[in-house]
Amino acid sequence: MATQAEEYSIIEQCRQGDSEVYAVLVERYQEMIYNVAYWMLGDEESAKDVAQESFISAYGSLTAFKNDAKFSTWLCSIAMNKCRDHLRGRKATVPLDDVAELAVAKEPDPEAALSRKQSSREIQTALSALPAEYREVIVLKHIEGLDYREMEAVLGVSANTLKVKTHRAREWMKKYFEKRRCPDG
Repeated sequence: MATQAEEYSIIEQCRQGDSEVYAVLVERYQEMIYNVAYWMLGDEESAKDVAQESFISAYGSLTAFKNDAKFSTWLCSIAMNKCRDHLRGRKATVPLDDVAELAVAKEPDPEAALSRKQSSREIQTALSALPAEYREVIVLKHIEGLDYREMEAVLGVSANTLKVKTHRAREWMKKYFEKRRCPDG
């Protein structure tokens, strides 16, 4: 993994016209950005499109990137904005794909694979039903593993507010899964 100084060097080369070196950053962060988009949007094709748009947008805005931030955080905030735009542009229902195809393919035990696939579907269904502001914090905190300081940089919201939103999102998810287990209660 490259250091932050190496990333700044790559960015500077891009700013000076060497667009081919940008591929290093795309390679490094494509999985992270795709995962953020996938868990935010709930379908593979939209996630691929948004990830690609995010990298294109980031490249076009490299002059705005400040070398006092992590490139991954800045790129993630671009991806989150693209996800928001995408969600605003489509209907309230989120189509569900076969969530865990790649993960299932790596699973040696078919029963474990099926269980994992079902769990991924349930999580994606819950995330799709979760209000967008809460979905963002769950994806960034629990799926991407960002800390509150990084989330603050991505979302532009104070760490304290993010802690409250994360708590509310967890509570919402907990109630959602309790209702699914006991539909009469």
